[in-house]
Amino acid sequence: MSDRPSHLNAGPADALASDGTGVGAALAAIRAEFPALARRHGEGAYSYLDGPGGTQVPRRTIEAMARYLERSNANHEGAFATSEESDAILAEAHAAAADFLGAAGPEEVAFGQNMTTLTFAVSRAIGRTLRSGDEIVVTRLDHDANVAPWLALEEERGVTVRWVGIREDCTLDMADLEQALGPRTRIVAVAMASNAVGTINPVARIVEMAHDVGAWTYVDAVHAAPHMAIDVAALDTDFLVCSPYKFFGPHLGLLYGKPERLEQLASYKVRPAPDGGSGKWETGTLPGESIAGLLGTFDHLEWMGREFGGAGDAATRGDTLAAAMGVIGATERRLALWAMEALSAVPGLTMRGIVDPMRIDERVPTFAFTLSGRTPREVAVELGKRGIAVWDGDYYAYELIRVLGLAQTGGMVRVGFVHYNEPEEIERLAEALGEIAGLTPTTLPSR
Repeated sequence: MSDRPSHLNAGPADALASDGTGVGAALAAIRAEFPALARRHGEGAYSYLDGPGGTQVPRRTIEAMARYLERSNANHEGAFATSEESDAILAEAHAAAADFLGAAGPEEVAFGQNMTTLTFAVSRAIGRTLRSGDEIVVTRLDHDANVAPWLALEEERGVTVRWVGIREDCTLDMADLEQALGPRTRIVAVAMASNAVGTINPVARIVEMAHDVGAWTYVDAVHAAPHMAIDVAALDTDFLVCSPYKFFGPHLGLLYGKPERLEQLASYKVRPAPDGGSGKWETGTLPGESIAGLLGTFDHLEWMGREFGGAGDAATRGDTLAAAMGVIGATERRLALWAMEALSAVPGLTMRGIVDPMRIDERVPTFAFTLSGRTPREVAVELGKRGIAVWDGDYYAYELIRVLGLAQTGGMVRVGFVHYNEPEEIERLAEALGEIAGLTPTTLPSR
């Protein structure tokens, strides 16, 4: 592969090097916090480009989970030390999650198994308030976890689901959205960022449009949370969900809801569970070790915000977390630019989505593509042999893959970069794809 393009020569890590330590030292300091990144493939490095399906976790996360299991593993509200310690950790995690999302307080957030489970719980509760003829708006760009729960209400409650299509560049058709909204619209479900092609949706504008017709909004921020700061107060959304395992935490789901929305809905719960606050949405015993691990993730992000984001000791936790996400965004912007250029140079490779470098701020560093003459599974297998982890298929972007006409041919290959990825990994990926493009079909594995 040729040398790095001159206009990207600074590399992604210089966004982390605000203390003047240099490009390599800053990125090395970040990577050293992630034990999984020490994994090797033969004599070379192992490349985790599967971040859209779940990121690696920092050392603080692992240590916090182990510490909880060693010292504070107990159920809720017991009159003994370990239960009290566990409850204190859970309370602190709610407060930290609220700060991460820009919520007013811990009563506005709830934990669950994952985003999908939380969304089904909330959609069923909302379904109790709907009647035949009410309308729900969903999009062809979303992960199915923010589509299928609403489609279920079409069958169960007789509501009408209206669809928003996409444009050629895999952005939402905003004119289509405007036509879909009306006086019967009750819910608008939309993603902050596409988990397939990386498009960042104009969510603030969409929320405003929905509220103008009296509808509530349900925002899927799963794929946005690893890449940008989230401020639910500024967005004014009624609900927002994300998944900590996508932003360097353990497997969990996280729900935000406006207090008045959470209170007025009747949740599906056991009778002794609280009737108010986040407890009414947290069914069963919470996974204490995972929630403790999330506190470790927030601790890591606070370290980043102070070390590289300029947050001083007097900064609030929310400001420090936002500073960390600012550093991540600036770092990933450079990765995205370089990846876009490197991938576009691979013979026979076709990217979907926004491919204009001048529009880089309209996307996150997640790329989906096809390679001429190769199925997505063949490409993924060959990359896996080379120690490069990627995804193939539809990654639950069910409608998008079908709109693009790729369902019958195996979908697309998806690669995703986060702030701990190295520039060299982009070079390795492009070189590997060039090799795969040149392989004869008989040397490739069958699906």
